[in-house]
Parts: sequence; structure tokens; C-alpha cells
Amino acid sequence: MIKGNSYILVFSVLVFLIILLVSTTPIIIKTLLVIITIGFLFPIIRKILFKDKFRKIKVAFYSSLSFTIGFFLISMIEEQSFNLNGELFGFTIILLFYSLIGNFVYGLPVSLIAEFISMKFFNIRFWLSGLIHIGFGLGTYFIEPGFSIPAIVCSIIFFALDEITKKNSPSSSTPSV
Repeated sequence: MIKGNSYILVFSVLVFLIILLVSTTPIIIKTLLVIITIGFLFPIIRKILFKDKFRKIKVAFYSSLSFTIGFFLISMIEEQSFNLNGELFGFTIILLFYSLIGNFVYGLPVSLIAEFISMKFFNIRFWLSGLIHIGFGLGTYFIEPGFSIPAIVCSIIFFALDEITKKNSPSSSTPSV
């Protein structure tokens, strides 16, 4: 499972798991974070996440940034005042933080699952990947209904950016649709 000199990785994972386990984080989030953290111990998962100059990680970050900027612009238009008050700015920062958590903790694993499954169906890869991304976004309704609309929007943005960066990546082995 772990090859070579990976003591730093194992130590980092163990420290993170210990901190997580003694924290007051809700059990469902703890479980999800533990699974994701243990996933980093597998070379195949690290390879997928870190290939193409961290493409998937960049997509998660850009998805969060795009969602937050879009929300901020819509809020500014709806208020019809272009002054930047502290309340809107603070809420935007909090929204960015939560969308980053959602995209990294939920979106990245979903994207990995979508890529793994859709690669097996060459002719409908694009549509199947989109369905998986959006389906998991819709699945958020069953976990936390209040986050379902933002999760669906983030999943659409994540899927679109993932496909765009996949199409433009030099080592892309999948043809564009």
C-alpha cells in the first residue's frame, strides 16, 4: 500500500486522525474525513489527485471561488447598491470557507468516483460523469436540505471546470465530446 520513504505522509495522516477523533466534530463529518484521509494513503488516489499539476485540486478551489464570486455579484445586484458593507463581505468570506470545505471534502471524492466509473463507459463518459456529479449534488438534500441548492450549483460548476481542464490538459487520455 505505501511504498518507499513515506514516513512523513503516514505521520501526517496519523496526527490529523488523532486531532479529528478528539475534536467535537459531528460523527458523520468525522467519518467522512477519516475515509478521505485514509484514502491519501493509497498511491492510486494520490496519483489521480495530483496528476496534471494538481488539476482536480485546482478545480475544487476554482469551483468554490466561482460559486462565491457569483453569489457575491448576485447579492450586489439584488441589493441594487454597490457599497461593500461589512455584513455582505463577512458573509461572502464565510460562504467561500464553506464552499471550499464542501468541494474538498465532498466534491473531490465525488469527482474521483465519477471519473473512475465514467471511464469504463467510453461512449457516454461525458454524460455519465455529469449525471454522477449532479446526482451527488442532489444527494446533499438527504444529508442537509438547506445546502442542497448551493451543492447542486457547486456540483455543476465543478463538473464544468473539470471537463474544461480535462480537455485542455496535456496528458488527457480521453477524447473530448
